[in-house]
Amino acid sequence: MDVPNEAQTLGLVQLSPHRREVFCEGLFLVLKLNPHMSARVPCFRHEKRCPVPRYIIRRVDILAHVPDVTGRESSLAAEIIRLADVWKTCNKIRAAVFRVGLDLWQWYRPLDPEGNTLISESKFVSVLAGPLRAAVGLSDAEIAQLADYFRAQDGRILYHQLCQLIHGEDAGREKISSDCLLEACPPPPEPECHKLDQWQMRRLCCLLATIAQRDIPLRPYFQDYELVAKNDGRITFAHFARILDFIGIIVSPEDFNLLVRRFIKDSYTIDYVEFLKALEAVKKEGIQGLGPAYNHPKAVIDTTPPKLSRPEIDAGLSPSALGASEVFHPALEPPKPSRHLLELMMRVQQFVLQRRIRVSEFFRDYDPLNSGRIAPQQFRRALDAMGLGAVLSDGEARCVTRHYLDHNDGERVCWRTFEDDCDQVFAIKELEKHPEVLAGAAADALAELPAAGAPEQRPSDVAPAEAALMRLRAACKERAIDLRPMFGDHDEHSNGHVSRTQLRRVLARAGVLVAPPQLRALERRYLDDCGLNYFALLDELEEKPVESATITRAAPLRAAAARGLDPRETDIVQILAKIKGKIVREGVRPREFLRQFDPRRELVVARADFYRGLAAAGLALTPNEMDTLMEVFSAPGRRRYVEYERFCEAAGEALAAGGLERAPLLQPVAHVPPPPPPPHLDYEERALVAGALAKLAKFPDQLSNILEVFKDADPQRCGSLPRSALERALARRGLLEKVSARERDVIYKCFSYRRGCRDEVNYRALCNALDILHATSSAQPC
Repeated sequence: MDVPNEAQTLGLVQLSPHRREVFCEGLFLVLKLNPHMSARVPCFRHEKRCPVPRYIIRRVDILAHVPDVTGRESSLAAEIIRLADVWKTCNKIRAAVFRVGLDLWQWYRPLDPEGNTLISESKFVSVLAGPLRAAVGLSDAEIAQLADYFRAQDGRILYHQLCQLIHGEDAGREKISSDCLLEACPPPPEPECHKLDQWQMRRLCCLLATIAQRDIPLRPYFQDYELVAKNDGRITFAHFARILDFIGIIVSPEDFNLLVRRFIKDSYTIDYVEFLKALEAVKKEGIQGLGPAYNHPKAVIDTTPPKLSRPEIDAGLSPSALGASEVFHPALEPPKPSRHLLELMMRVQQFVLQRRIRVSEFFRDYDPLNSGRIAPQQFRRALDAMGLGAVLSDGEARCVTRHYLDHNDGERVCWRTFEDDCDQVFAIKELEKHPEVLAGAAADALAELPAAGAPEQRPSDVAPAEAALMRLRAACKERAIDLRPMFGDHDEHSNGHVSRTQLRRVLARAGVLVAPPQLRALERRYLDDCGLNYFALLDELEEKPVESATITRAAPLRAAAARGLDPRETDIVQILAKIKGKIVREGVRPREFLRQFDPRRELVVARADFYRGLAAAGLALTPNEMDTLMEVFSAPGRRRYVEYERFCEAAGEALAAGGLERAPLLQPVAHVPPPPPPPHLDYEERALVAGALAKLAKFPDQLSNILEVFKDADPQRCGSLPRSALERALARRGLLEKVSARERDVIYKCFSYRRGCRDEVNYRALCNALDILHATSSAQPC
């Protein structure tokens, strides 16, 4: 029978629009479920050609030629609904396979020993309803629908169709001719850009181990993506990055690039199933799950960078032959040469001398029997407790330990001998047995030691270094350059050292151009283990006065000697008046400071102790005044001693006169100290005082009545006030904001008055000065 078109062939012309839509949905489900698809018919909903089984075509043809198809249409709708249920069941099995990792081939293949892809219905049902029931979660009705759909004509079940629908082709089956054809055309090799080298693989392993250590459940997030996108274990780069960012795994762009290159599937997707398997392997097996290279029980992840390629070192050439380098990275520094034992011990003695260390206190606790010998481990522990780790390396400390081993017992170290060698910088024991030994020779030898870590000075470096110093000194003198603050900007630790790169930066900033050979010679002259000592450099840059080769004193002292001594410095009356004024004003008691140097109460002290006691009491005397005072009060017959009791009685007359019981009619008179000299102001300070007083002179006492405010703050009417009280009085009259803080400080210095132990401000003199300035400025010219 001829059919006009394909729609009449399918019998769709006799269906309503709604039933036609349902029929197309059924065809789409049949397309996905039935593995035997040989014929193709159009699907009007999706506008493409879909494979449909032939028995469906035959059934549709029959429906097209039967006049009464009402009952047949209902049966076709039931068939479509049944196919939809089967499809949902297959989706449920797929989700369980992805979630648990099931393999239906492993369960059904042993039940088919002949390999004819058919098993009985009981065996088919026993697997899904038995061990896989809890994992898959299928009901009896769903299992019956699956068995009915995949049942062959003889009643057995085509299990391989279900497995192919869920998993795809079986990897464990025997090869067929089509497989041989596929092997003849292998897939293209992996691009070179996707391969990782050894160091990138180590970094990737560290990244995977770090992510696995956080123990974050990643599988649910990818399962949600699978349900939405209906994918097959692949995910796009963007969505993979969004998932990692959402769960809080923040990786750098370089690390994300390594993940993409390792798990990339095609040009825009990642195989996240392999990514999850790698994390699970790390969680279960530890580092051994990263691959066969880490199966060893003691394997570790080596993250050290590759060794720097140095062809000149590999060829046995010295790097210095390539010329001086301007790069000062620590990795490029040559290894430090080994030091001799004598130099090591001198460094230890220098360390002990600078810090005044008592060596025996660190070893005594390890020697309870006081035998002078301890174990080598205890000796090393004591060296570390002393802080010698900053001076000696591990190899050098072992060398020192071996040197002091006991010759009779190789398991003991003679720490007493080590202590004697270290204490030679303080005192030499049993010096009476060696009269030819000079005391203090060890300290003198240590003073001549170069700085620790300083390079060896070569004779050829002296002339370039001196030329560089002369150029620096000339530039600083001509252009008035101060290099100290420039160096201080780079000295973060304030230890007087900067790096060689910072030295070049400072010289470039100052505009001082030094030739490279001269600059390198200058660096070798001031380098040590902390860097470049710019304190020593600046000390040599300062010009010093030329000293005479015939006399020991400098030229300024000759000028002072030519002028002669001040007569007041040799007048004992003036000296005692100066001391009495100090005693009256500040209440100083010299006897309390001098008595401590006289433990036997001989009423005399040595001249050095007398000088030290007066300095502690705050009596500042010049050397000539001190010599005059000690000559006057020297002990008879003991020129090296001073009678301090007689001196204290003479100075104490300023407070109380002695011997009044012998002269009852004598009227004691209080000692009035001379007024202190006025404070000295330089030109800048005098200019500031003049400007500040001119501002305050506009508000004299006649206008502001400031004197009454000062008197209210001075209840004793002594004429002076502290700075705080004076500022409060000025603030009450609104005069404090008229002058700046710098101007106030200069005013306080100009009108300062020493009262007791503190400096106050003479407000009476201040008010008189303001009145005079106001009267002078307001007076009419003649």
